[in-house]
Amino acid sequence: MNQKAVTIRQSRLLGLDPSGGIERHSSPDTGKSLVPSRRRSKGFSLVETLIASGILSLVVIAMFGSWSACFKESRSASEMTSAAEIGRAQLEFAKMWGAGNVVTGTYNTSTSTGSWTGAYVPGTGWVTGGTAYFNFNGTPVASAAASGAYFSAQLTSTDSNVVQSTGTSYTIQATSLRAFIVKVTNISKGVTDVTMATNLVEGGL
Repeated sequence: MNQKAVTIRQSRLLGLDPSGGIERHSSPDTGKSLVPSRRRSKGFSLVETLIASGILSLVVIAMFGSWSACFKESRSASEMTSAAEIGRAQLEFAKMWGAGNVVTGTYNTSTSTGSWTGAYVPGTGWVTGGTAYFNFNGTPVASAAASGAYFSAQLTSTDSNVVQSTGTSYTIQATSLRAFIVKVTNISKGVTDVTMATNLVEGGL
């Protein structure tokens, strides 16, 4: 055997490519190279996972904040709608009864006008000095302490061109003008949500 053949044989036994490089042997079972690949291993590192989790958390927080704001706006809009319906109902009761049939209040001799404060309480009628109470949906409730009580409603009437009766009482005549104002208040906040007004004349406007 010549010298070159011996050198090639020795190189192969040492796992060296005769040309000078590393010889890549394959597994007899899988056929894959036994030399470790220098390519980057697949999968996420711990740092990448933490960064992804942080980004996801920020997205979730932003979505929750947006949803919370939308819910508050929707709730506020529903509250104003209910308050407006309650206010309109109080004024409509006054119109149905007419200027001469809604109870009168106290006559002021210095201004020659009368004034009345109260409310139309469903199931009871006109209550001088009274207040009507309702839940969030506008359903009447007994009092501010009742379960679900959310709104209170009260009317004031300033009556001009009236006729003084005995003492501080007065009567409505055909030319009397009754200016009604209703205020609907959020009980828990103590804030007036809606203020509405209408004018009634016994002989018609």
